[in-house]
Amino acid sequence: MRAGTSFARDWQLIKVARSLRRHDVTRPLIQRLLAEATLDLTRRIAVIAEQLGKEDGTALLAHTEEQFDPPTLMEGILLTWGIPCEHIDEADGSAILSIGGDGAAAAIRETFADIRVAEHYLTGYIRVLQHDAVLEPVSGGRMTIRFPPRKE
Repeated sequence: MRAGTSFARDWQLIKVARSLRRHDVTRPLIQRLLAEATLDLTRRIAVIAEQLGKEDGTALLAHTEEQFDPPTLMEGILLTWGIPCEHIDEADGSAILSIGGDGAAAAIRETFADIRVAEHYLTGYIRVLQHDAVLEPVSGGRMTIRFPPRKE
């Protein structure tokens, strides 16, 4: 304990620090903006979210091996973010990541401020990993990412 401080003050600071969660102003800000957004603002946010996804995907590629597998890399990223997904390899060499099931919608809301942000961000991200990959929103936080067979 520092000289000149009281135990009661230090204890109070410890209790406050433990009881408060991480302070995040951007989540409620984005949620309110999107709730009241004009079509033009919604489009601008979508463009920015996709650009951020591209930037983050590009940064990831700078740190990966040359012969990476895009579906496996994306699966790892989603799981790191706490978003459950199922990896399905198709007979034609394509791969599908199915985002859904228990906790997926909650995990997406926790990771992204809004599902619309998630869709555009992930679209930018996967297109960097494999240019012809496609994100297909289903509903209720469920999404499918399709990775066509890679052409060598």
